[in-house]
Amino acid sequence: GVRMGRRERTEGGANEGVAVEIGVDVGGASAVKTAAATMSDEALMASLVDMENHAFDPKNNLLNRAQFNELLDLQTESEPDFMEDIVNMYCDDSQSMLDELRELVKTDGTAEQLDKARATLHKLRGASSTLGAEGIQHTCEAMRESIVNQQYEALRRGPGSIEELEERLGELKRVLKKYVEVSRECVVRKLSRG
Repeated sequence: GVRMGRRERTEGGANEGVAVEIGVDVGGASAVKTAAATMSDEALMASLVDMENHAFDPKNNLLNRAQFNELLDLQTESEPDFMEDIVNMYCDDSQSMLDELRELVKTDGTAEQLDKARATLHKLRGASSTLGAEGIQHTCEAMRESIVNQQYEALRRGPGSIEELEERLGELKRVLKKYVEVSRECVVRKLSRG
């Protein structure tokens, strides 16, 4: 995974007093911000490049570089928080959809529950498509196929299951939150690759 190897204690919220690795805990965004602010310019840029290499690596299947860069291009000086807002909205919405799906696939389900699960998977797939989150899209499609084919156990465990979806979403959200914080610090310092 993407790790900076430094630990900090967070304060407030669900993570109060818990040591977390920087950039790993989604709720520890303030710790990431603090860590980014204390890094040298070189370390900050190296961290950004490392995150991008991890996120865009096809074997990790987290983000499609072209799709994500299109979204980054929409951020302007007049809307400096655009990406942060998109990331926060995606993280909140995807968590709600994941929670809903977890409940819906806990049992074999009624036709109504399965229809709701398909609709929720469709929404999550669409939201993930906007970010270029191809791995999430593929998992959503595999889960939809399991619903259509009434393969209920496949929905719960293994490849293309709620377990995989939860793992993929967790990793993606950690990377996105860290990326936004490090990118913001790069903007504050007026750093660029040029």
